[in-house]
Parts: sequence; C-alpha cells; structure tokens
Amino acid sequence: MTPANPARPSDRGLRRAQAAIARLSRESPDPTALFARVADIVPEVVPADGVCGLTLDPATLLHTGGFHHRGVPHSHLPRLLQIEYGEEDVNQFPGLVRTGGTAAGLWQATGHRPHSSSRYRDVYRPAGMGDEMRVLLRTGHTVWGALVLHRGGDRAPFGGGEISALAKLAPAVAQALRAAYLRHDVAAADCELPTAPGLLLFHPNGELDRATPAGHLWLEQLDAAGAQSAPLPQPVLHAAGRARATGDASLRMRSRNGPWVSVTATRMGAEGAVAVMVQPSSPQHVIGILMEAYGLTPREQQVAQLVTYGMSDTDISRRLGISPHTVRDHLKKVFDKTGANSRGRLLQLLYFSHYQPDVDNGRTMGRRGWFHSAQV
Repeated sequence: MTPANPARPSDRGLRRAQAAIARLSRESPDPTALFARVADIVPEVVPADGVCGLTLDPATLLHTGGFHHRGVPHSHLPRLLQIEYGEEDVNQFPGLVRTGGTAAGLWQATGHRPHSSSRYRDVYRPAGMGDEMRVLLRTGHTVWGALVLHRGGDRAPFGGGEISALAKLAPAVAQALRAAYLRHDVAAADCELPTAPGLLLFHPNGELDRATPAGHLWLEQLDAAGAQSAPLPQPVLHAAGRARATGDASLRMRSRNGPWVSVTATRMGAEGAVAVMVQPSSPQHVIGILMEAYGLTPREQQVAQLVTYGMSDTDISRRLGISPHTVRDHLKKVFDKTGANSRGRLLQLLYFSHYQPDVDNGRTMGRRGWFHSAQV
C-alpha cells in the first residue's frame, strides 16, 4: 500500500525559500557551492532524503557536474547510465523539455505504478530508494541544470502539491544558476588548463582502461571539489555511457577552476569500448554559452558576435539583411541585458574575459574573429 501523501507545502514557506535563494544569488557562489546551499533550502519546502543539483550542457542535456547529496550509489550508476542514455524511461530530461514540463515525480508519471519504470526496478528499489522528483532549471528555452529529489523506500511519494511547489521554486534557482555562470566566467579568465587534449580509453564494462598523461591531468581538472562520490568524474562517465549506447556523445562542462571544457566520446567497435577526448572548449562554444546565459535572443546573439568581429552597424545590417536602425535596436537590447553601455564595454566583456586566456596560450586569431585550433 502506498503511504498517504504529505500535506501541501505552505505558500509562506515557498516565499521564504524564494527569498533565501535570491539572497544566496547575490552572494556570488560558484554553481557547485550554489547547489550545496540550495540543497539545504529545498527540504524546507518539500521534505526529501536526498537532494542533488546537476549542471547540464544546454546543447545536449548531458550531466556536466554539480552537487550530490545522498543520490544514487556509485555501485548502481552504470545501470542508471544505460537507462538514461540507451533506453526509454519516464521523466528523462529530454522528455521533460519536449513536453514543456518543469517538475515531475516518478510515482506521478507512472500512475503510482513505479515498477513500470526500469530506473525504479533496476536502480532505485535495489538501492533502497523510493520516489524521485526531477526539476528542470531553465530560463526561456535554455536549460542550465536540474534538481533531483529522492525519498527512501519507506517514505511517501511526492504529492502533486509538492511537485507544484518545486516547479514554482525552479525559476529562482535557475536565475541564481545563470548568474553564477556569468560571474564564474569572468572569475575564471586567468585559470590555466592543460594545453594538450587528453585521451581516456574505457573497457566495454565501463571501467577506465588507460589514459594519456594529459588525460590524467584533465581528470584532475574535472574532479569538482565537493562532488567526489565517484572515482571518475560523473560527466565523463555519462558521456561514455551515452556513446556506448548510441555511438558518440559530446558535452561542454566546467573544469574545477572554471573554464569551459569539451568532452567527446566515441564507441570503438561492436564490443562497446569507448574513447573519450577532453580539451578546452573552442571560443565559439564559450561565447555561445555566455550569450545564452545573458538571455540574448538568437538575433541579438548574431549582432553581438558580429560586434566582436569589429563590424559597424552598416556592416552588420548588410550581413544580416536588416536595416541599420534595426541593428541599433538589437544592440541596445544587448547592452541592456549584459549591463554594457557601449561597444567597448561589450567587447571587454565578451572578448577580453573569455578570449584573453587563449591569447596568452599562444593561439592565433582567424580572419573571421575566432581562434584557430590549438596546436599540440
């Protein structure tokens, strides 16, 4: 028999949590520290035995890091990865995005028949876990991360009122996470990363076989403090798991010190061995993520990118086929959203804070404004 659902969360408690997260956002934590604090706030709105905060690559929805408190045990992680990236199941992140949902519980999605979920049958129940709630953190159409709440197998499942309360709390957390990305981008400008790509080779059973010297250095960079529940960084395992199921996978994630990193995984043959390449993200990726974080529309992103190329309003209007007046309207919105009040300030923000490390590392610029690939 399923236990009765707890009482509906109070509106007053929800407002207190929203205010606490707004205050937390102003304290400028990095994403992992933000999630650690949010994990203390969420149970005040909805009781949970475990709260995890995940950062997700907006382009792929692959898990790229975060804070894990009493989540899935590492012994059950390989099967969870198989389900997430190789099988259809309820409440997977792409499905939530497609349906436009924000929060959903496993019990709710299965009509209180959790055994119809392979995630419950093969992972949660064997681990002594019960219901799971997933909450997307997005601004507009961009997903920055997610909260995952767990309850023990002897606890009541999440009720409709609790799921609704977390959906209402999600925008505050999403805004705080987006702000953390923006501040962390600038703070990480002077951090150094390994100069050579790192290669990691995984057995078909998911274990690491061997790694190049640069690969070991990258593993150190991707092992975020406070999220060391697994012997290997979970985002790397997630990319390898998806590649094993689908043939290839890629994601962008933060290094331990802040700069963005690209992780590319490829299945090698039918047996399921996987090769993973880790290297600094290209400037195209970094600038795209940055401008997404500021909430720029696709057209505003185009205008901002062309400003980084040094183009005038007339040049941009010819390139995009719009009037100079429309270009100026878009540029004004870019200034408003980024806090820059001139082209010079915009260039300082988009260029020097994010390109300068590559200049210092000896990369040369291409004729259209992007860096050539690093030579190794």
